[in-house]
Amino acid sequence: MYLLWGFFRWILGYAIIEIRGVYGEAFLSLCMKREIDLWEIRRVCPGIIRVKLYSFALSRLDVLARKCGVTVEVRGRFGLWETLKRYRLRPGIFLGVFLYFALMLILPRFVWSVEIPNADPVREREIRSVLLNSGFGVGSYVPSTDFRELKYDLLLARDDLVFAAITMQGARAVVDVRFASDAPDLTDRTPCNIVASRDGQIVSVLVREGIRYVAKGQTVQKGDLLVGGIMDTRLGYYVVHSKAEILARVTDVSSQTVPLEQVRCERTGRVFVRRVWSFFGKEFSLSFRKDCPFESFDTVTETKCLSLGDRADVPILLTEIRYYQTEPISVSYTAEEALEMARNSLNEVDRVRLNGIEIESEYETVTHANRSVTLTKTRSLIVDICEDKEFYFDDKGQ
Repeated sequence: MYLLWGFFRWILGYAIIEIRGVYGEAFLSLCMKREIDLWEIRRVCPGIIRVKLYSFALSRLDVLARKCGVTVEVRGRFGLWETLKRYRLRPGIFLGVFLYFALMLILPRFVWSVEIPNADPVREREIRSVLLNSGFGVGSYVPSTDFRELKYDLLLARDDLVFAAITMQGARAVVDVRFASDAPDLTDRTPCNIVASRDGQIVSVLVREGIRYVAKGQTVQKGDLLVGGIMDTRLGYYVVHSKAEILARVTDVSSQTVPLEQVRCERTGRVFVRRVWSFFGKEFSLSFRKDCPFESFDTVTETKCLSLGDRADVPILLTEIRYYQTEPISVSYTAEEALEMARNSLNEVDRVRLNGIEIESEYETVTHANRSVTLTKTRSLIVDICEDKEFYFDDKGQ
C-alpha cells in the first residue's frame, strides 16, 4: 500500500520544503486546518522543519507563512510533470513513447506469422501457396479477413483435405488441417479389369472381387489380364470393380556412368553479398546493386527472423544472399574413385525410388569404356503389379 501511495503522489507531483522560524509548529497546525496534506514531517535542526506536500498546494503557503512569521524554502520538486519538463528539449523520447503505444495498438491487427503444425514440408508449401492466392499471409489485416471463406478455399483447392480451420493466437495464425488417409476407395463401383503393370513372375495372388486369371508361379507380361471384372452366372452377365493384391517378382535395372575426366566448378574466393529487408511481406533491398556481377556463381541464402521469444515472431526478416564466384577446373579421377562416385549416386537415387519396396536380391556389373566407368545394378524386386483398366459394358452384354 505504501508503494501504491508513493506512485500516486509521484503522478500528481510533490515537493520538499523547509520551514524556518520559531513558529514552525504553528505553521504546520495552520496547514492541517486548511486541509493541506503533509507527510514525512521531521525536524532537521532547531528552527528548521522539513516536510513533503503536493506541488499544487505550494501557492497557498505564502499567505500562511506571513501569518505565522516563518519562511518557506522549496528544496525540490518531483513527479511525472517535473520529469516531463526535464526532458522537454528531447522530443525523440516522447516520439518513441508515442510510437510504442501506437504500434502496440496497430500491429496486433496484422498477421505476424502463419503456422501449419499438422502438415509435412511439401504439403505445408502447397497450403501456404493456396492461402497466398486467396490473399492471406504475413501482413494480412485481421479484421478484414474472412476466415470462413479461407477455409472453403482450402477444402476446394485440395481433394485430400477433410478438415481445415484457421485461428488467431495473438498475432500468429494457426492453420489446423486434417488429411484423408491413403487407403483405397472401397466404394468405387466403376467396372474394371486388373492388368499387369510390368513383366514379372507371380509370387502371391489375393483376389477380393472379380475372376482370377493367373496363378502363383506364372509368368506375365505388361498388359496381361490378371483379374476380370465380367462375372458369368446362370442368370446372365454382370460387371464388378475388380479388387486384388497380386505380388510379382520383377527385374529392375539401374545404371550410372562417371567419366574419368570431368570439368568441375570451384569457388575463386570472390563473394558478392546482397541483403533484403522484409517487413510484413514487403521486401526492401539494402544493397545498391541488385544483380550479381559474376557470370558463374553459387548462391547461399540465409534468412533471420526477429523474435521476441520462443513463440513470439516479429514479421521482420533479414535475408542475406551470398554469391560465390566459380570457375571451371579440369579434374581427373581414378577408376576406383569413379566407381565409388557412381555407387554413391545410385544409392542416393534408389533410396528414394525403391522406398518401401522389398529387394529380394541384387548384383553389380562394372564396365570400363571410353575413359569412363559404368556401374549397373540388377535387382530382383517383389512388387504389386496390379493396374486398374476400366471398360464399358452395356445392357446387351457388349
